[in-house]
Amino acid sequence: MSDGVTHAAEPVASVVVRTFDSAATLEATLTSVRAQDVPAEVVVVDSGSTDATLGLADALADRVVHVPRGEFTYGGALNAGAAAATTDVHVALSSHCVLPDPAWLRTAVSHLHAGATAAVGLTTDAHGVPLDGPVAASHEYVLAHPWWGFSNHASAWRADAWRHHRFDESLSASEDKEWTWRALAGAGPLVVDQRLVVVGVHRRSGGAASYYRRLVKEVGATHHLRPLPGFGLREAVLDWVRPTPHDPYLSSASRLGRTRAIEVAARWDVDRRTRRAGGPEVPGFAVPVCAGGADAAACPVPSGLRAFSRS
Repeated sequence: MSDGVTHAAEPVASVVVRTFDSAATLEATLTSVRAQDVPAEVVVVDSGSTDATLGLADALADRVVHVPRGEFTYGGALNAGAAAATTDVHVALSSHCVLPDPAWLRTAVSHLHAGATAAVGLTTDAHGVPLDGPVAASHEYVLAHPWWGFSNHASAWRADAWRHHRFDESLSASEDKEWTWRALAGAGPLVVDQRLVVVGVHRRSGGAASYYRRLVKEVGATHHLRPLPGFGLREAVLDWVRPTPHDPYLSSASRLGRTRAIEVAARWDVDRRTRRAGGPEVPGFAVPVCAGGADAAACPVPSGLRAFSRS
């Protein structure tokens, strides 16, 4: 581990940024952190970059942690960064993302200081109903909707929660959601706030084949932990042509489009492999009448969600 630049102001949070050959985007990422209206500690966790990433990290981060490429896992890199952090709030931020607002960090920290275990930015609840202000998701709600919630491309958590529940280093993906299934038990909620949304287009930036492989890995990892409902050929075709897919693992990408097709194919592929391996049968997802962009005011707050006062 090496120390980089130092900053006089006491940081309110430690921002962990995982990198691998991230020179094209890292400067913008770290600049957005330094532009926050509260000071932050920046910890870069690099897993063997061979481009200009390390030069940027040494110049812009407070410390750089090195993880051998052959030992990298998403959970392991997060644990390494969290172990090097010195504040009571940890933030994960993808090296391909930028914080969109100077108040992002202050907003996230305020939720954690108000009793949340973790915080993340989303625009809808687990059924696609638009959110009107921050909501607190209970442990039960998060367990019941494993496709929804926490994402480590941009999220925050309490350091003491991490010390009790480290990220699972054995998982190839979905280490973020799996962490909340453990960390929220008997603890504060996951706060979901639209003001914390960070665009993560990097998931698709590597092309169709890369996006497909990533989805298979993510959905497969989730299914290994919490079995998913069946998604056969009929469900796949229907969800490709529907304006709003019924399966919650599919995004709101345009019907009949390439992105929707990739997502449907990946979801079907995981289901096919599961059936071949003799996986368990799970009931299908129920689609509530409020889903699909209905007026949020006409839909009750689902059980397990409650309003969380704005800070």
